[in-house]
Amino acid sequence: MFRSVLLPLDGSSFAEEALPLAAWIARDSEADLHLVHVIRPAPDVDFKTPEEDLAWRTRVREAASAALGERVARLRRDGVLARAEVREGKVADTLLESAREHGSDLVVLTTHGAGGFRRWWLGSVADSLLRKGDLPLLLVRPWDDTEDRAEAEPRFQRVLVPLDGSPESEAVLPHARWLRERQGAQVTLIRVVPSPLEVGTLYGIPSVRLERESHRTQREQALAYLKDVAGKLGPEASGPVPELRVVEASSAAEGILDAARSLQAELVALSTLGRSGLGRTVVGSVADKVIRGAAVPV
Repeated sequence: MFRSVLLPLDGSSFAEEALPLAAWIARDSEADLHLVHVIRPAPDVDFKTPEEDLAWRTRVREAASAALGERVARLRRDGVLARAEVREGKVADTLLESAREHGSDLVVLTTHGAGGFRRWWLGSVADSLLRKGDLPLLLVRPWDDTEDRAEAEPRFQRVLVPLDGSPESEAVLPHARWLRERQGAQVTLIRVVPSPLEVGTLYGIPSVRLERESHRTQREQALAYLKDVAGKLGPEASGPVPELRVVEASSAAEGILDAARSLQAELVALSTLGRSGLGRTVVGSVADKVIRGAAVPV
């Protein structure tokens, strides 16, 4: 499925939360794993001379190279084809340049690192990669207590795949198929339809659900669409039979997040471009809200 996996690391323990997952994917795919640290410009540091600036960059490069070297050695002992490199420049642009050079077809990273919690919990680097790049991203939300968590082999046994009826939303299906075939993951395909209007009244009288024939037709069409898409995941012998869910909600993002919680999904796999019609430079509004609101990797 993957030939080259890119893992950005910034020296923080939060960034390394993605390391076990990236290593697992690389090992299972027999892919190269590239650990990349980017020395970014330090605008808040007032170096008095060019020599001081050079000395600072040299220290950072040496420290990062040593740290990545240790991790690469450990990964290689575990059978991962790992490599490391230290670069300089604007972080997102430099990472995309590295990904192009290595032919990377997946980037795995935590949703925030040394920069802390910015823009809710989505880190600025992940945000930039989503908006500038065209590579699949696997975004991992770090644990609150990194040092207290015992490392375990990551697995995705319950995968939620939201679809909106467009070919663009189905671009994620090969990834879901890979998880189903290689890991035996239970894949749940969902489509969110608008929920019927509920009219509430005062004095504790229950609300009235105004459901029209059009709502029932929407649900039936959504289920028929999911049944058709399920066939694209391969024969039954390739893994568990996909589950199909039509979810009613006031918004697509709300329905997806509610379904992820109720199904105890371990991964949400979705395209960042669907019926919204937004260009590559702008993350689709639904995907944006799901990425920010999900408690599991996306």
